[in-house]
Amino acid sequence: MKKSLIALAVLAASGASIAQATITGNYTFGYKQSTTSASTVATGSTLNQQVTQGIAGGNAGNATGDASGLGIDTSLVTFTAKEDLGGGMNVAAEMSIDGLSRGGVSGGDSSLKLTTTVGRITLQTYKPVDYLSGGISGVGGVGMDNKVFPARGLKDGIGFDTKVGPVFLGIAHMEQASTSGGSTSGVGMGLGAGGAGVATSTGQRLNSLSATYVGGALIANINYLVYDGRTDNVNTSYKDVIRAAASYDFGAAKLGGGVSVLTVTGGGTLTDSMVAVSVPLGALTLGANYAQETYNGTVVQAAIGVTTAGQLDQTRNGYGLSATYALSKRTSLIANYANWLPYAGANRNSETNLLVSHSF
Repeated sequence: MKKSLIALAVLAASGASIAQATITGNYTFGYKQSTTSASTVATGSTLNQQVTQGIAGGNAGNATGDASGLGIDTSLVTFTAKEDLGGGMNVAAEMSIDGLSRGGVSGGDSSLKLTTTVGRITLQTYKPVDYLSGGISGVGGVGMDNKVFPARGLKDGIGFDTKVGPVFLGIAHMEQASTSGGSTSGVGMGLGAGGAGVATSTGQRLNSLSATYVGGALIANINYLVYDGRTDNVNTSYKDVIRAAASYDFGAAKLGGGVSVLTVTGGGTLTDSMVAVSVPLGALTLGANYAQETYNGTVVQAAIGVTTAGQLDQTRNGYGLSATYALSKRTSLIANYANWLPYAGANRNSETNLLVSHSF
């Protein structure tokens, strides 16, 4: 449910100007139990683990070992304001406050979008959803970013998209924080910092081309990414990515699937794939997904102990199960379970969430 706030927006010499904003948000609280293999900084961590987590994460942000307890999953407030500029043009600004707790708050996603008669220009700072388990193909189950798929990082970006018949075309440039040690405040890299700094705080910049088909029950996307800022770490430095995903709504069930092929500087490839299904049963919706990642073509890199070609090649996988019961249009009970292999030779990780979610 959306509510409106009449707020004081601008104070000028000529007097106060009033603008109207829409406030939305979500609060989700519950219980989580996790079992997580040793992290890269723990005693006895392996080279396989270090390189695999360097390129694709694997601990889901959970503490090492067994952990459980109550807490906040989501506490988000979003302000949205829109202005009609006339002539078929409008501008919309959106700003989120995330992580609201007694310990403080941090920034959430924010954007400024200018819509014209030929397309839309978007300026934004955000953490994108995982392409496969959180995007078009992610129709059911559990998010697999930082489990089987690469961890997501904060990004500052500028993009343009336009609609041609049933197809949306987009082009964008993005700067990103490093997932291993960059900004975690939710404010991206910051003005003027996108191409500066060390790898532990600044990730690689990238350009994106995409096409999305939306036609009734079928939604499909193809996307190409190319990275600069490549480093000497040839087994983990990104070169480019080609990926595709689709979903189809049969009514009684929705199916989704996709694949992503990442090429690193040394020529190795990281291939991610996923299939998912969701089934609505009145107020109850059940979902499941299966994800797999295969790393092939790792090259010799003596500086970090990779002495044989293919030494780090491996396959890991995971699956997720979910159940959501809608108490109303705004309040739901959620239960989900994920189980995954974080790197070759590790014990499998698992995570269980029992949540109550309310949107406003």
